[in-house]
Amino acid sequence: MVNRESKQFAEPADRGPQPVQTGEPQAMSRARRDLLTRVRAMDEPASVDVLSRRCGQHPNTVREHLEALVTSGHLQRVPAAAPAGRGRPARLYRAAQQPVAPAAAAMLATVLAAQLGGRPDARAEGIAAGRAWASGLRHRGTPPAGGGQEHAPAAVRTHIATTLTETGFTVEPAAEDPTVLRLTRCPLLEAAREHPDVVCSVHLGLVQGLLDNAEDTETSARLLPFAASDACLLHLGARPRP
Repeated sequence: MVNRESKQFAEPADRGPQPVQTGEPQAMSRARRDLLTRVRAMDEPASVDVLSRRCGQHPNTVREHLEALVTSGHLQRVPAAAPAGRGRPARLYRAAQQPVAPAAAAMLATVLAAQLGGRPDARAEGIAAGRAWASGLRHRGTPPAGGGQEHAPAAVRTHIATTLTETGFTVEPAAEDPTVLRLTRCPLLEAAREHPDVVCSVHLGLVQGLLDNAEDTETSARLLPFAASDACLLHLGARPRP
């Protein structure tokens, strides 16, 4: 459950994630366009090091191009599995699956959230809607159940991060806490700022539903909207024992 009252969700406009941008970069260079073509041709997300070797460019140059393509909406970051030792997990990049949050969809989300927001049980209905959304994704790459190594909490967190990325979020693991995902870009940011009790509850319900799909009864989801200056924080920790 979200551990804040609905009235506490709204935060100053300079806090939280940024909107997704899908515009064409101005005067895309040949090197950047070549890098985008290479990423689109790859079957799996690729790291900076892999792309640097294939392009013959310095990793710092490749990283700069990749981040610009993420900002423009052409690429998406995909969090890699957490490293065995200390340190931030590597960032992987892949082509964006589809344009996210077009203006008409964002407006529709705002209108629907406004209608639902006037109800006394808006948060509960939002969570139920998110769970229904996850139910429709049940057969799309859900981690196998059964308690084996492939069903470890890290694998489930990676699956959730990947699904949120496909939905339009930019997701980054928190360097200081492997159980926290930082949502630095939101596909429905304006609707979330105006009606966080609804929109953020839908997103929380989506995550809860994804945990249900994975038959993960050990992990609890807690979403803190606009908790950081540049992100919302999604906590995926151990469920408290009764």
